[in-house]
Amino acid sequence: MKWSVLLCEPARTALCSTSATWAGCTIAKQLALAILVLIALSALPFPAGAQDSTAYSVEIIGAGDLRPLLEQNLDIIRRAADSGVGIDELQRRVSVAPQQIRELLATEGYFSPVIEGTLDQTATPPVARFNINPGKPVTIDSVDIKFIGDIAANLSRAQRVERLRRQWSLQAGERFRQAEWDEAKGTLLKGLLNRDYPAARIASSEARIDPAQGTAQLKVEADSGPAFTFGELQIQGLERYSRDKIDALNPIKPGSPYSQESLNELQARLQDTGYFRSAFTTIEVDPNHPDRVPVRVDVSENERKRLQLGVGFSTDTGANVRVKWLDRQFLGRDWRTESELKLDRLTRTVKTDLYLPPIGNGWLPSFGAAYERTDINREINDKINTSARLTSPDKNNEQSWAALFFVDRQKVPDLEPNNRRALVASYTYTRRRLDRPLSPQRGYVASAELAAGPRGLLNQQNIGRVLAQATWLHPFDRRWNTVLRAQGGQVFGAPRETIPDDLLFRTGGDQKVRGYAYNSLGVPLNGAIVGGRVLAVLSAELVYQITPQWGAAVFHDAGNAADSWRGFRLRQGSGVGARWRSPIGPVNLDLAFAHETREPRLHFSVGYGF
Repeated sequence: MKWSVLLCEPARTALCSTSATWAGCTIAKQLALAILVLIALSALPFPAGAQDSTAYSVEIIGAGDLRPLLEQNLDIIRRAADSGVGIDELQRRVSVAPQQIRELLATEGYFSPVIEGTLDQTATPPVARFNINPGKPVTIDSVDIKFIGDIAANLSRAQRVERLRRQWSLQAGERFRQAEWDEAKGTLLKGLLNRDYPAARIASSEARIDPAQGTAQLKVEADSGPAFTFGELQIQGLERYSRDKIDALNPIKPGSPYSQESLNELQARLQDTGYFRSAFTTIEVDPNHPDRVPVRVDVSENERKRLQLGVGFSTDTGANVRVKWLDRQFLGRDWRTESELKLDRLTRTVKTDLYLPPIGNGWLPSFGAAYERTDINREINDKINTSARLTSPDKNNEQSWAALFFVDRQKVPDLEPNNRRALVASYTYTRRRLDRPLSPQRGYVASAELAAGPRGLLNQQNIGRVLAQATWLHPFDRRWNTVLRAQGGQVFGAPRETIPDDLLFRTGGDQKVRGYAYNSLGVPLNGAIVGGRVLAVLSAELVYQITPQWGAAVFHDAGNAADSWRGFRLRQGSGVGARWRSPIGPVNLDLAFAHETREPRLHFSVGYGF
């Protein structure tokens, strides 16, 4: 006999709470009444079964790889530590557990399990024993995806429809799992919502299970709704600053197709200006009015001037103190200045940056100057840097052109001070593809920097510099994630002795090569470590998510900096760490072992080293 089970979407429930108050009694009256109640209760003849409590254990036999699922979710296991469990309550738990087991196994595709539950009262303590034969898992027999709405009626969208079908993750022959079924529908819907169709919905979905045949027939109908287009900006919250700041950064043209990426880009550009504490971009999704929908921009402005004082700690540079001054209307103009004084164990820094209003295409011009004194690994540097930059507004594909002038005075034990300078032009391209900007779990950031300066009045020799780096995050399971990093660079032309420190390379530390002190990997010189002309760093990290907030990691780093690739040798470090997804981003605590020094080192950092 053939029979079927139809899985439907779960109904929503609401929880209500009630409260009662007892007023009008003094503290003395309440205490006296409580004592009388306790005396009365102690005199009541409770039955023996209610007085006895039973500790018990649970055995699960035959579940195989499904055992962790049952151990984490079965009530009879999760409530085994409850106090006051009588034998009658324990028997009840044993009797209802098989149904719970069936429901849990069904989420993993097992719809015909054989379950035998018994309670062994002869054991001490009693044992609730469940013999389970999950049977064969249900496999997907067919997948039927249909589209309705504008995407189906518009022939120009045919390629997109086929692409969405190809991206469907559940294929015939695979095991049916409830979580993957839900995820596949969510991904399909997201593919519509992100571009053109913000009113899209799953009109209907059905997973028809035939346990006798061990097959599942999947049907999904996605309604795209109408195609939306953008209208003009409607800005709320502007008081201190002019609307021109927002219009200059707006990538959205009236009449252009709806795109969630465009809304996110506008929001990111506004938040990056420093003028706004927060910025939110939305549209009203009304299927009856999809054309030229106004874009609502809600901003909360930062104050014009601000003084910030802060203290911190890093395992790289120790405790630090910061003083920062911001003026968002410098000299009464739409110029923004940021000045900072920073002191820590290894560096003394004073710097200021001036940001001008965006030019017509949204590119942001800025100028900067800084003095820094560093004392790292017995090398002392007094450095003055100035820069002029032009940065693109697109943070997902960020470009930056710059002219940079470096002057420094290097001091190494037993050597004469060395004065160095360089004038270079640089171009940097950064590509960001992350699921979340603050606490990413999937995606990558990659950048490439090219810099060059010809021999002449300021440069003693021709200088060329290349630096490329990338960080890739990829979850390959619900609980496992990988973090891979790579970095490589080289300076061409001029010898190391004539190149300012900021153009050379060193590595080692919290987000570089763990197990080694901050910038301790470089070129040995008279007992000091100085920057080199070549750099390579590789890192692989595996993270197991114990809870949604906490994880454990194992990692291996390798890297070094040197004067040339001839004789270059990677220094390696391995270790374990703890991960916390905090409100300010990933917090990392690592214990690393340096293969070269054979010593452990503790590292603490926040975020990823992009």
